Amino acid sequence: MSIADSVTNESADLAAAPLTGVARQLLRSAVSLQAEDVLRTIGAMAQEQRDVREWAPLVERDARDLALLAAVAVEVGARLPAGLDGGIGDPDDPGSVMEGLLASHEALMNVLGELVATCADPKVVRVVGEVLERRQEQATVMRALGAGAGLPAEQRFVHGSFSKYEA
Repeated sequence: MSIADSVTNESADLAAAPLTGVARQLLRSAVSLQAEDVLRTIGAMAQEQRDVREWAPLVERDARDLALLAAVAVEVGARLPAGLDGGIGDPDDPGSVMEGLLASHEALMNVLGELVATCADPKVVRVVGEVLERRQEQATVMRALGAGAGLPAEQRFVHGSFSKYEA
């Protein structure tokens, strides 16, 4: 049995028996600490100046563990920590979570674009440009899935991307 199957089976058992407030808070803390671990692994990789390929399996494993913990937390009603909450979203509008994620991607793309436009260091420009390109691809996929169309006009304008949502 794989870890994912084990977590899925355990999450089914957890959903059958409601968690106490303390248990939900512990699960929320576990999600938060796992997220910090992902960031620390990436930070250690940068400080050690190792080849990314050496560390990629560790980061991927940590990210999968984070996704599993977050999924179980949501399933049993534990609140996710800030930054992992998907922007919470409007319970009456299921697409609002994707809207928030797209808005977050667009804010990051704006910062990355400014960095590429103003930075004189070719290595920084290359790396940031590659990340920007991947974010743009992901934003395109989100828009293709319908994200962006649900924001009211004033919110599209406030997010600085009014024209991106126009047909």
